[in-house]
Amino acid sequence: MKSLDCTASLVVFNNEPRMINRAAASFLSCSLATELHIVDNSPTPALKSSFSNLPVNYHFYGSNAGYGQGHNLVIKEELGSRYHVIINPDIVIESSTIESLCAFMDQNPDIGMVCPKVLNEDGSVQPLNKRYPTVMDLFARRFLPKVLRGVLDKRLAWYETRDIGYETVHDVEFMTGCFMFCRTRVLKAVDGFDGRYFMYFEDCDLGQKFQNSGHRTVYYPHATVTHMWERASHKSIRMTWVLIVNMVRYFNKWGWKLW
Repeated sequence: MKSLDCTASLVVFNNEPRMINRAAASFLSCSLATELHIVDNSPTPALKSSFSNLPVNYHFYGSNAGYGQGHNLVIKEELGSRYHVIINPDIVIESSTIESLCAFMDQNPDIGMVCPKVLNEDGSVQPLNKRYPTVMDLFARRFLPKVLRGVLDKRLAWYETRDIGYETVHDVEFMTGCFMFCRTRVLKAVDGFDGRYFMYFEDCDLGQKFQNSGHRTVYYPHATVTHMWERASHKSIRMTWVLIVNMVRYFNKWGWKLW
């Protein structure tokens, strides 16, 4: 049986090789006992060579079953770690972040999942913490023209937790899925991601499952990652449709809240 401090899974699909190599290398630079699993949802295993210089466990899926299902392939294995990290391929992890988050979780056994401060490439903060979504919140953020969004600015500020800010440790209802640092036993106890979400809302769903199991989901600003933020749903009609379908799945599961 392995005894690791932290494992991680990185799901890739036709990504730019240099970007995903950088994400993998940034996790493996940690000084603790770690193991990284790459799940390749691409149609061919061409991306395997992107990790030839790194000690990773490469899994070729052969079809795109979705983001959550890709991570589940690893989560359902015998990981042998205290903590497991869900990593986006467009993430770069700061050198001390994994050690810092492990220490924080060691000191707070009631916390099941933690998210660090997420930065843009220029060092500014990405405001990704949110409260539980309503249909109005999601519609206004994604579809309302900017000239009209000011009408709902106070509402959106509340939804995006701007009243709390990003400089203090606090509980978060809806935590970003770009980097989710999880207590492994809790992640396994809630059975990982709900595979019905192809992409989008699987992160909010997982957070609610953690909370329902009696474990806190917390923002910790004293550790950082950088997120390149591709935002596929803003570039593709198909991915916008995927977002809408999974939004409906989310509300069907957890209850519809219009406002």
